Amino acid sequence: MNTNYIGGKLLKRLLIILPIFLLIYFVFCIYVYAQGSGQTDIGRSIQIINPNPLFSLRLQLEKGDRASYIPGERIALSFRSTRDAYITIYQYDWEGRVKIIFPNQLSPHNFVLGGRLYQVESMIPLDSSFELGYIQGFATTRPLLMRDRYQDIIRNDYPIVSSNLRDFTADLRNLLNQLTPEIWVSSDILEYQVVRPFYTSERVGSVMAISSPRGAEVYLDNQYCGISPKRIEDVVVGEHLLEFVMPGYEVWSRTITVSSNRTTQMEAYLVPLEYYGKVSLTSDQPNANVFLDGKEYGKTALRGTFTISDIKEGYHELTVIKQGYRTWTQIIKVLGGETLPVYVYLSPSTF
Repeated sequence: MNTNYIGGKLLKRLLIILPIFLLIYFVFCIYVYAQGSGQTDIGRSIQIINPNPLFSLRLQLEKGDRASYIPGERIALSFRSTRDAYITIYQYDWEGRVKIIFPNQLSPHNFVLGGRLYQVESMIPLDSSFELGYIQGFATTRPLLMRDRYQDIIRNDYPIVSSNLRDFTADLRNLLNQLTPEIWVSSDILEYQVVRPFYTSERVGSVMAISSPRGAEVYLDNQYCGISPKRIEDVVVGEHLLEFVMPGYEVWSRTITVSSNRTTQMEAYLVPLEYYGKVSLTSDQPNANVFLDGKEYGKTALRGTFTISDIKEGYHELTVIKQGYRTWTQIIKVLGGETLPVYVYLSPSTF
């Protein structure tokens, strides 16, 4: 076969394919540039900077700036102001939502001491897009940014103060620009990336452990995993023992099943513990009837004390009645694990 003929045929095919390839590559580059520049523009547009600050506020992500997170993952950061100030920290996501990270449910007051390092946690929402997110904090010498309605909002698990990022930052910028530079400062804006979960094995999944109230210790198969809400990664497929432990509440314990490449979400509603105490009653009159919250428990003794056990912690009405004497009644407070001594002196009836 003629070699020149074969070479010419290959050259013609190459001349057809090469322009198509270059066109695809060019379109791809434009797309990547548009995505990147769009995200960068958002970061620039929402950043608010004091041009002449007299003090500073520094924020730092636990995983470092531009760290990657998956939906449901805990996001932790530390912050420090160089002077006493009122701190407000906002988290902005790609959907345009604005969330208050600090103050929050666990730390409802935003006054901090200068020079001291503080830590705060948030969570990447489970419905987050796989895009960039931003965090910026503000310090003011007076409580200027925490509006009255925010006090109710920060009690929520995801305290959103606005669903329109651009309008929110425009209003915030207008407010701060009216202030003198010496009474406020902003932090640098932190950037993070929300990415898709990636599992190294088809034989593992994850657990999203959420408790109400928040802040409970999370244990999986008796191993401490952190504080709720907590996402536990790379959990072997199968059954596991999940526990929530919190002072003042009953231990929550369940056997859960973890599936391959899936997130098992468990929400635990913790039950407050009930504590019980005792009342030790001493009376100057024997054979008087003793009532607690309207229920009769017996009669006072000739000598010694009359004891009522297993009384639920809290306030109760204690009453002592004897014929020929005035009724004695009093509101008492019983504490769990303690014995409350009560001394009763009955006065003769005048009738």
